[in-house]
Amino acid sequence: MSKSQESTIEVKLFVDKKKKKVLFAESDKEFVDVLFSFLTIPLGTIVRLLDKQSQMGSLDEIYKSVEDLSADAFQTKACKAMLLRPLNAASGHFSSLKINIDDTRPRAAYVCINMNCRAPGDRVFSSFPDAVCKCGKTMQYVGNVSEDDGNLAPAGEDLDTGVFVKGLMRFIITDDLVVAPASTNLMLSLLQQFGVRDPEKLEETIVQLSSQQITGLLKRSLMSKHPLTELYFDIATTNDDADLYVLPKQLYPEQVSDGDQKLNSVKIKILQKKNNSSLLYVEAGAEFIDLLFGLLSIPLGSIIKAYGQWPSNGCTDNLWKSVDGNAKGCMRPERESLLVAPKSAPFGCGATKILQVDELDPTLDINCCFKCFKTCGFAKLGRCHEKTRFSTYMYCQEMVKSTKLYELNPKLPKDGRGNGETYMKGEQLKFMVTDDLRVLPLSVSTTIQFVSDAKMKMEELLEREITPTKFQVMEIQKAALISRNALSSVLLIPDKKIKAER
Repeated sequence: MSKSQESTIEVKLFVDKKKKKVLFAESDKEFVDVLFSFLTIPLGTIVRLLDKQSQMGSLDEIYKSVEDLSADAFQTKACKAMLLRPLNAASGHFSSLKINIDDTRPRAAYVCINMNCRAPGDRVFSSFPDAVCKCGKTMQYVGNVSEDDGNLAPAGEDLDTGVFVKGLMRFIITDDLVVAPASTNLMLSLLQQFGVRDPEKLEETIVQLSSQQITGLLKRSLMSKHPLTELYFDIATTNDDADLYVLPKQLYPEQVSDGDQKLNSVKIKILQKKNNSSLLYVEAGAEFIDLLFGLLSIPLGSIIKAYGQWPSNGCTDNLWKSVDGNAKGCMRPERESLLVAPKSAPFGCGATKILQVDELDPTLDINCCFKCFKTCGFAKLGRCHEKTRFSTYMYCQEMVKSTKLYELNPKLPKDGRGNGETYMKGEQLKFMVTDDLRVLPLSVSTTIQFVSDAKMKMEELLEREITPTKFQVMEIQKAALISRNALSSVLLIPDKKIKAER
């Protein structure tokens, strides 16, 4: 599509030109649907869409580490795809969005099309490319998994209903992305809040937002409380490290009683200065790396759900809160869970378990026999049911015309030697993790280079081994979203925290 044909979304902005501030915006369902779709996008996709310049703490480094590590370090080739192009559980609905910035393919089905395959558990499929059947053949793409409701509106529902919101309503969106149905009462309240005595002094301007501008709005929403103002006035956004040492009281309420619960399968060695002033790197195995890499597969809305808010300086949590708050009466009830508790792909990792993120059902019901599905995919499911005028089946003689498929664990190597749980190979490999969460294979030369670059003497260094607690891991994952010193901010006790504990 040429630039002249590119879709845009019309939004009306109410601007205080004197203060160079967008007070609020007014739009229909198209813009609000796109805003709410942000919540469904996995963090890895956000990093990729922002060209690995998301400035979300250390996530860019995590993503680049997955790219740079050799495929031999992963259990299977599919593991990389799970992280670099993570599945969006809501992507099947995105074709109805006026602008869809997530270019990830909807949940697909890959099957072994070898008709002579006699592998155990033959009725399997994969959602990821490069998955290998137990017979040794690479699975082939047979189509996208369709949503139950497709693009059809339920009976009695207005056909103009949006993807996530319903009806032909108008919405007001504040500068910090609180969404609510437009009303006189809300408008007057906002004008009073901003000290606007004469509404005529406000400038109303209509903008046509392109896909590129929507992507820019996503980035600003992750780092700023004023994304609409910064987008309209083209103000650069920076993201300073948040204060990691004073955690809001509402975070991790369930961890209070199990703060000392250790993750016995995870052991790490910390190389640091003896005076506790700096951390060079952490030596870790596959289990700890999974806790970091797995963040890429988790949708934005599930991160907000896990922590009760967006941990950084942005305002995407206002979108999340609006779904079950100011905009609740405007939402399509059957789609709310896609936003407030979006699911990740099946066969997740330690990160999804720690953050209690639900996964998609690893089964798939299809309305034909498995032989026809392997032959024709989703394109010709009806072929299995076609009959002659004599009421006999024309193409397929199978009497059972439905099949339950089971998702193949894409982490499980075809030789069955892996554990099928971690992205990385288990005990064979050790990794170095820098303070900003860059992950490298452990080697003597790299270790020497790190110590040399840090200009440290060997007698200044201390190595200590710890088994982190669940609470510590959640703190590291939170720090990964907001800090370039993710490990030291949690694993080294700063003076500020020591004083607070006394």
